[in-house]
Amino acid sequence: MASNNLNVTFNNSILRHNHYPKYLGITLDRTLSFNKHLTNLAAKLRTRNNILYKLAGSTWGADASTLRTSALSLVFSTAEYCASVWLNSPYVSKVDSVLNQTMRIISGSIKSTPIEWLPVLCHIEPPKIRRQQILVREFKKVSENLDLSIHQDIIRFNRLKSRNPTVKTAQQLVTNNFNGYEEWIASWQSRADPAWHPLLDPKNPPQGFNLPRKIWVRLNRIRTGHGRSGSALFKWGMRMSPECDCGAASQTMHHIAYECPTRRFSGTTSDFLHATARSIQWLNQLDIEL
Repeated sequence: MASNNLNVTFNNSILRHNHYPKYLGITLDRTLSFNKHLTNLAAKLRTRNNILYKLAGSTWGADASTLRTSALSLVFSTAEYCASVWLNSPYVSKVDSVLNQTMRIISGSIKSTPIEWLPVLCHIEPPKIRRQQILVREFKKVSENLDLSIHQDIIRFNRLKSRNPTVKTAQQLVTNNFNGYEEWIASWQSRADPAWHPLLDPKNPPQGFNLPRKIWVRLNRIRTGHGRSGSALFKWGMRMSPECDCGAASQTMHHIAYECPTRRFSGTTSDFLHATARSIQWLNQLDIEL
């Protein structure tokens, strides 16, 4: 009994002095909130994002297909290590914010772009759904192998009343026949304008995925309505006025594409959706940077 108390006191002393133990690459803390682990993980992911920055800018660099493959290998694979352990952590947003930046690099989107656009343009499932898919696969694998010692822990997962055990989450997902693709499509269609619903096809990337970097970035900024328009530059303090040089009071992305008498596109939203030849030609000839 005395020995056990001594071990508990020693372990608590270590944690109080910020010496966090690790187990199989997971940093543990006193409350099992995984705050320290996710903070360190986010920092590691930022350094990997820096590599992606070296591969592409807003007007030059690798195409989206190459960047996507690089991001999945360098960033997402690291971000999802043992995700089935910590996916219910209240600090998971620290990792998600970095992954959102990864997808901004791939798509050429600016920071104000709504988050739901990023996975669609990058043809990568949203981070939360990817983690849930990992959890379900692990749960099914363990549940079907009765010889694994962890199988007993799954049966008794409720012994920590104050926690939000991932096993319980896994059971709920399996019971509800969780399908990541269906969840993604439902989320996208509940938030996006109906005109853009066909942009999401889980089996195929959006049209224009292999376009040159400069055209790909311009295309996505027109699609999302977020780019370096006069209105945005004025808001950021980089211009004295939001006016367009055509005389309009505000130069928004919508104004540039559909209203400006000197620049407007003669086609429709469908052309940008499908990246038609005439939309690509218009983007290539545009006299301002988006």
